Amino acid sequence: MSKPTTIIKPTNGKPNGAVDSTVVAAETIIAEVAADQVKPILNITPEPVAEVKPEPVKKEMTMLEKILKVENLQLVVEKRAKLVQTRSELDRFQTSSNDFNCSMRLNDSDGNVFTTSFTPGVKKVVEFLRDAFDQSIEDVEKKITF
Repeated sequence: MSKPTTIIKPTNGKPNGAVDSTVVAAETIIAEVAADQVKPILNITPEPVAEVKPEPVKKEMTMLEKILKVENLQLVVEKRAKLVQTRSELDRFQTSSNDFNCSMRLNDSDGNVFTTSFTPGVKKVVEFLRDAFDQSIEDVEKKITF
């Protein structure tokens, strides 16, 4: 911010004690303009203080809770083992380019049976089952926590 400056005209023959009216008027105008243009140098706004949340205290498990946790984990581990075994059986399943070298048989709960020897269809079903078993194994493994 600039300070208002005083404009002094060279003397025009008046005595030293006399003040020129144009100088006084100029100083008044400069002071008024400077007062209107005053802007704050810093505008500081306080930032909100972040609340510090205490970490939750982990509750100690009772003996009964520990036993139940272990039993549940055992069931999940057994389920995973069965899924992995079934997935490995699918890996051993062989289909070749012959159109009739393998067959697939589906039975429903009403006793209806569907049988096919169409190799490309059987390959698609096997691929779908592999992907489904992989996803199921992944989901079961996520449940195994301590």
